[in-house]
Amino acid sequence: MIDYEKDPVLIRGTEDIWWVGFGDKKVGFANNPYLIIDEDEAMLIDPGPRGRFYKIVHNKVAKALKGDFEKIKYMAVQHEDPDLCASLPLFAQIVDENVKLYVQTRTAAFMPYFEYEGAMVTIEDGDKMSFKSGRELTFITTPYVHFAGSNVIYDSKTKTLFSSDIFGAFSVDWNLYANEYYLEAMKAFGEPYFGDHRSVASAMEKFEKLDIERICPQHGSIIDGKENVKNAIEVVKEMTVGQWV
Repeated sequence: MIDYEKDPVLIRGTEDIWWVGFGDKKVGFANNPYLIIDEDEAMLIDPGPRGRFYKIVHNKVAKALKGDFEKIKYMAVQHEDPDLCASLPLFAQIVDENVKLYVQTRTAAFMPYFEYEGAMVTIEDGDKMSFKSGRELTFITTPYVHFAGSNVIYDSKTKTLFSSDIFGAFSVDWNLYANEYYLEAMKAFGEPYFGDHRSVASAMEKFEKLDIERICPQHGSIIDGKENVKNAIEVVKEMTVGQWV
């Protein structure tokens, strides 16, 4: 039986994408770093904050990699919130010494403030990276949803969209996979958090061109299945954003 407090979880429908996150039950806020293990290489996406939460993520990553942190050749940060990237310098000390951090140009400017001094690859809309196996990830910029330098990542092998804060939610009754109440929770999170409908519409237009089987947000729950993905996109398109009520 899976212990969500201690165990990494293999995302269903994939053979190599792991959830290595945690649910902060005190505030109803799940943080969801993800680990792609592609043969003898790995990428850690949005590694998370410091403190006790770093220990949780560290231990789950260790289990998924069977202790071999040097498999992590790549890391990615999808925007500059500390809940996504404050632990970067800590992971940088234990992963491959030549690790590359993929980060949008505007976001890259903030990485030194987190004491990250490693190599960075700055990306723009449509840029790609490939593992040695040939597996390809595409970086898609989503400016002002909710930072100027926000981006998401699309894995064409598994048809997975790592969506950063988009499609996130507060979840007091958190589940790893979205339940029947999730879309309403997603609205409650997104409507006051996203500033302008034009930016949101632009991002949704990009997503509708992709073949997506699951959405893995950085907060909240995973949205699994093409019909559920389609419904989630429609909900976001209809949000009344930029209002704090």
